[in-house]
Amino acid sequence: TQAITTLGPTFDMIWVGRLERGAAAIAGVGIAGMVVQVVGAARMGLQTGTRAIVARSIGAGNEQEANHVAQQYFLVSIAFGILMAALGFFSRQILLLLGLESDVVTQGTAYLRIQLFGMVTMSFQMMSQSLMQASGDAKTPMWISIGTRLLHVALAPFLIFGWWVFPRLEVSGAAL
Repeated sequence: TQAITTLGPTFDMIWVGRLERGAAAIAGVGIAGMVVQVVGAARMGLQTGTRAIVARSIGAGNEQEANHVAQQYFLVSIAFGILMAALGFFSRQILLLLGLESDVVTQGTAYLRIQLFGMVTMSFQMMSQSLMQASGDAKTPMWISIGTRLLHVALAPFLIFGWWVFPRLEVSGAAL
């Protein structure tokens, strides 16, 4: 599941590399993708701890404790998602701190801002997958990840290049 999840920025870089500003787009998406992965690593620490506590509670037959931990995780996930969305307002400043060229910052900001705003929904997805894994169901989260990644791969070029009825969004389309 994690391997499939981390492939997102790689697929995005493949598609945005075909844009007119391909080099800047690849660099912007690549750097912004690394920032997103750092944020994801922080979220993964939270998931791992929660998964361990829920799995231990379920293994001990203490469903009440498992439910309590899941409820607390729900609140923490909401807070984390909101905090990351707020951080999205500072996407440009984050990338400027890295000393990038202006065109790379422009492309990366478009990608990073949407990705950080999307952490609100991503937190819920990761939370639900983590809780399913902790309760003994590892297959469903894997299938969900495969399905969402396939949808991403199929939909990205439509949003990036404006194919069919979709608007041309370029790097922002990749982030969406």
